[in-house]
Amino acid sequence: MTSPANSYSYHPETPPRPGEILKEELDAQQVSQADLARRTGLSTKHINQMIQGVAALTPDTAVLLERATGVAAETWNQLEAAWQTHQSALEDQRKLADKVGWISKFPLPFLKRVNVIEDTEPTLENLKKILAFFGVATPDVAEQAWREYRAAFRRSALVEGDGYSIATWLRLCEIRARGIKCAPYQRERLVAALPELRSLTLRTPDAWQEQLPSRCAELGIALVFIPSLKNTHLSGVTRWLAPDKVMIGLSDRFKTDDTFWFSFFHELGHVLLHGKRLTFLDHRDGSDPADEDSDDESPMLLHGDSKVPGASTQAENEADRFAQTTLIPEVKLQNFLDSFSTPTEQQIVTFARDVGVAPSIVLGRLQHEKRVPWSFGRRLKTSIRFEDVKQLP
Repeated sequence: MTSPANSYSYHPETPPRPGEILKEELDAQQVSQADLARRTGLSTKHINQMIQGVAALTPDTAVLLERATGVAAETWNQLEAAWQTHQSALEDQRKLADKVGWISKFPLPFLKRVNVIEDTEPTLENLKKILAFFGVATPDVAEQAWREYRAAFRRSALVEGDGYSIATWLRLCEIRARGIKCAPYQRERLVAALPELRSLTLRTPDAWQEQLPSRCAELGIALVFIPSLKNTHLSGVTRWLAPDKVMIGLSDRFKTDDTFWFSFFHELGHVLLHGKRLTFLDHRDGSDPADEDSDDESPMLLHGDSKVPGASTQAENEADRFAQTTLIPEVKLQNFLDSFSTPTEQQIVTFARDVGVAPSIVLGRLQHEKRVPWSFGRRLKTSIRFEDVKQLP
């Protein structure tokens, strides 16, 4: 007799049909199907249907087979489960094969660059990898989830951008952020740290790109820098991952330090001023359009999350105002503007030193308010390019 211990507890790529194993076991024990029927109390027809794969091998039948053959019921159950899982996977593959064209909607070169897929071909394997990246079962499930997700934003937010590229960028932000260990968020600690965070504007990009995420993690903020993705039109995103952990994702869309810092403090405004259930996608429209990628021309309105008409616009205005006043105190700015109707570069540098921020931030504010042209003072700004995201965490 074959040992009942785990005789068939292996897991080949294509698992055997339980009926095949049952026939092998009967042959090895020199037991006929009719004899097995008598031993188990099952009909000969039912035994034959199991062997042919017409009838499933149920848990109750597995118990009977254990007594009649000596092979553990657990083994029969595992064989049946493996076979049924394999059959379900084959059926799933057949269904997915009809959906392969769906992946052409995504920024495939970007997904290849971050090692989600190995090439940009419309293959079943790539479809599976993209579904795994987003953590969804099927394209239909993904579309439904995104329809519900997009309902959280003003429709103009995604009409002006490519929804699939936006979903890709946001997902990468989320994956990165969830991998960051953060201290529990406490509002009071963040408020107290604002002057320190503001002082980092004086550091070089190499310095603050290392120091800022670490300091934010100590404050309960998972800060991630993700390169701008074509057709997303996004500068940043704020999303609460847990009651005591918030994600801020920032892109290098406009490629200058002044717009980066404004976006960062804008997102902090959302964190401090608005509810934890809200998600905000932000587009900065106050920078020189010439600084932006030439293929990123479609405007996108400021937008946030709310079911109350006009509330999202109010939230964005509040976050803008928070960033403006935190970076440059209004009274000092007004005194400066009253003194110099058209300030020189040196006067901007001196004023920035007095208030303790990078000159580019002062220049960007003046440009936004049309006190100086966009072409003025370019040397005061520092170029920002985030490192390419070469692999997922």
